[in-house]
Amino acid sequence: MTPEKVRVSVAMNPPILLVDNSHTVTLNGAAVVRVEAPSSMKNHAPIDLVTLININQSMSWPAASQTEMPSRLDLLKNAMKFIIRQLGDDDRLAIVAFNDKVIKENTTGILEISGSGRMAIEKKVDGLVAMGDTAFKPSLEHAVKLLDDRADKKRAGFIVLISDGLDGQFKWGDESIAATDPIRGLLRKYPVHTFGLGKAHDPKALHYIANISYGIYSSITDNLDNKFIEALAVCLAGFKTVVAVDACVDTWSNSLMVTRIDPGGYILRGSSGGILVGTLYAGEVKDFIVYFSYRTGSWSGGYYTHLNGIAARAMYKEAPGRQSITTDTCNVSLPIHVANSSYPPANPCPPYPMVLQQMVRFKVLDLLMSVLKEFLVLKEEAASAVHGKEGGDDPVLQAIAASLLQRKWKEFKQSDESWKEAPRNFLDLGGIDQDISAMVGILKQGLGVGCIHSWVSSYQMQRATTTGLPGAHMVATGQFRTPAMDAMVQEAHRQLAKEASAQDAGTSIVCKRAVELLDGVNKRFDLWCKLDHDLPRTNQPSSHQEEGHESRDLTAVLRGDINRARQHDIYLAADHAIKQWRSFLTSVEKTHGHGPDK
Repeated sequence: MTPEKVRVSVAMNPPILLVDNSHTVTLNGAAVVRVEAPSSMKNHAPIDLVTLININQSMSWPAASQTEMPSRLDLLKNAMKFIIRQLGDDDRLAIVAFNDKVIKENTTGILEISGSGRMAIEKKVDGLVAMGDTAFKPSLEHAVKLLDDRADKKRAGFIVLISDGLDGQFKWGDESIAATDPIRGLLRKYPVHTFGLGKAHDPKALHYIANISYGIYSSITDNLDNKFIEALAVCLAGFKTVVAVDACVDTWSNSLMVTRIDPGGYILRGSSGGILVGTLYAGEVKDFIVYFSYRTGSWSGGYYTHLNGIAARAMYKEAPGRQSITTDTCNVSLPIHVANSSYPPANPCPPYPMVLQQMVRFKVLDLLMSVLKEFLVLKEEAASAVHGKEGGDDPVLQAIAASLLQRKWKEFKQSDESWKEAPRNFLDLGGIDQDISAMVGILKQGLGVGCIHSWVSSYQMQRATTTGLPGAHMVATGQFRTPAMDAMVQEAHRQLAKEASAQDAGTSIVCKRAVELLDGVNKRFDLWCKLDHDLPRTNQPSSHQEEGHESRDLTAVLRGDINRARQHDIYLAADHAIKQWRSFLTSVEKTHGHGPDK
């Protein structure tokens, strides 16, 4: 059976209705160009993955507020082992540990997963120790060099960056990085997918790195033990289902004037109407808005014509180094009818529902990005007021941002015609409304703007990510999940359940053995207490009873000897129990992969 191919389609306005005009008019409209990846793939295309792991000092902190919880680094190690075991034998992986520099002794080259590769990489992961500060640039440069230096570049290359810290050496953002800075070109070589852990990480920096490289940014601020491995599972499922690389969409029209193209987070290729899409995963859909205008003629009533509308096609490769494939051209015509009427329609060129929906999404993106820019200004002003000290985590600033977002969102819903038009076109945008309300709530709680940055990242790239919003408000970003992503998330949950069951079993075995060892020491102590109890008790005889005095001296000597013997015997029994306990813990760790909960 012939494998599925990437498809391109165009959705335009319904037929345009005009009144009888004796003069020309300019019509403005919009169309959506849709790129659909095949829902399945013939074979898994091998990948090269470089994972950058920030092991700064804060990674040793508990993953939750309870001190008995495992550390963030413990959760990261566990999640990384899930990734290692899910990669195929044809895939390759590199681990790069970093703080403010690359930690060479905890870093590997790009290794084959097959054979001893998995064990070697897992050993590196197990040896990670949290220490130092944070700087992203050295590790990113190292990752790009690893991928650039490959002799075999027939695999798609990806970079994953995981951090819970703030970059103390470099400011990330268009306002602080010059257009000619080499780091921009460096980041555009391979997609960098970033993951921020905890509420103290830097969402602006991680979002910027992901956005400029065509990656996505995920924010995981709570429930790290579940959400982190879930976020990695979504990302990995995409890597394992790549169906197109170097994808580009061209749009044009022979009759209409294309006035603007809104590509979301993607890049336009000059003025040719091309959109650089990059990598596509199986089952993904990307929608782009093409705005156009048309100058009508002086037509009389009853005139009818068809215009050549928006045309589009895509070019892509199934894998790096392969020959380019060009899809069939999709060309949608635009009917125009001039009616005999003295009452002009309110909008002679109304948007198609699918077009309207995408217009609303991109407008909400613009609104959220304006809120983030204003928050950045507030943060910088606060930092200046305290002589350069960062003020981004200040709950007062977040409360101001929450009020700002709430006000702007209310104004948007009251004034934007596209939003108000949506219900009349049977469009349900309630999921977006719920997401914005959830963002306001998170800001009021002082949990950071990561949820906004990750939501924006998801909508910019039209790709699933983890936003940090409550589970009930995942409707909007969840729509970008592919079936493969859902399946990988389920596998991650099964792995977590299996580990929890094994840990419960291990804990039960440990508790039982601990009781046995303590019981052995207690029994010996009870025997000595019984012997002490059975000794004859000495009374206080009169001073003239010589025999009683001798008996009292003998009993006291015996009791002293017994006490010393008891102390030595209990010490030996306890020492033996401790050795047995340590040996037992070692066997449990080998069997269950962990020791008991502390």
